[in-house]
Amino acid sequence: MSPIKAMAITTTNSSVISRPLLLACIMGLGLSLSGCGIFFGEEGAFRNREADYLKADNIPPLVLPAGKKSESMGELYPIPPITASDFGYDPDANYEVPRPMPLAANSEQENVKIQRVGGESWILINAAPGEVWPRIRNFLNVNTLAVSKADIGKGIIETSWLQFKTDLTTYDRYRMQIDQGVQPDTTEIHITHMSVPTAEKPQADMPWPQRSVNAEREKWLLDELAATLASETSEGGTSLLAQDIGGSVKANLSMLSGEPLMTIKLDRVRALATISYAAKKDGFTTFDVDGDAGLYYVEYLNPEENKPGWLKRLFRVGLNPKPPTTPYSLKQLKAQLPTDEAFDKAPRSDRDKEKVNPDAPGYLLVVTGSKDNFVVRVRDPYGKRLTPHEARELLTVLRKNLI
Repeated sequence: MSPIKAMAITTTNSSVISRPLLLACIMGLGLSLSGCGIFFGEEGAFRNREADYLKADNIPPLVLPAGKKSESMGELYPIPPITASDFGYDPDANYEVPRPMPLAANSEQENVKIQRVGGESWILINAAPGEVWPRIRNFLNVNTLAVSKADIGKGIIETSWLQFKTDLTTYDRYRMQIDQGVQPDTTEIHITHMSVPTAEKPQADMPWPQRSVNAEREKWLLDELAATLASETSEGGTSLLAQDIGGSVKANLSMLSGEPLMTIKLDRVRALATISYAAKKDGFTTFDVDGDAGLYYVEYLNPEENKPGWLKRLFRVGLNPKPPTTPYSLKQLKAQLPTDEAFDKAPRSDRDKEKVNPDAPGYLLVVTGSKDNFVVRVRDPYGKRLTPHEARELLTVLRKNLI
């Protein structure tokens, strides 16, 4: 075969082979020009559906036929009614967005403390009741303290009757009351001890005393439980059923007639004691107290605003400032305070216009109410109202230090 003929055959075969390749190139070029819209665009086979929920619409609720009972139907997550007072908002006043209420001091750490007020003692732990409940049950199991009753709704655990090896003359048992603490996400554990002589046959339904029969044996279990809770880790789980133990926190801020106030759900002795404690912390100074009248004469200086500058720190000037003072006693101020309805409807504070006891510094903490339901207001030294913003700021600091 001649070279010329061979060359012609090769050229012909080459053109035949390259046609499919050329067609593929043309199709690929067409796809590249059209982009990815064929597959991933709004009309593509694999379009993005992440924003489809924005097009969703409400559907009418289910309606049962007449004659059918609907008790078993209800919202799985009902939303409670929310009022303006829940946020300390007064629609008739100039509203100012408040700062979020702080949690308990040192809430980052799981501190365990034994608190004492008067003749009462309890364990305070920086953990929610839902976390503490299973840990107490574990403590009782480890120490072979049999449980005769556990009411998770009321936060009560009662042990069976037992005998101490060091004293076989009595039968003893304990009752533990787990409550919400004064601060959010804290728990209080109150322990009551009861004993009867061995000559008597103890009954399971015997009424519990108001206070422990033997303070030493109450203290023994209190110390043992506190030491165990402080030494162990908090990774033992959470009881969902125990989350509502004790209801809401025992101190809360609210609004009444345009005035911020703090409600405290404690007995009178402890309520006054915890206010006295908080009125000496974080910038508060207590001048005088009249516990019977529920009056605290205090001053507040913001610690952050009263820190000495770098120049004063350099020359060590003002590092130990003198505590604030007042030229007036609480008795002098009390004699001029409005009472009853006049106190509730007191006007806004204007210290420059006061003629009696002029230029009195500080504030009055006024505690009113009855057992397990006290109200704390903060007023100027003449019993007049502060601005809602100032009153709320002072009550927020006070609430943070309650115990």
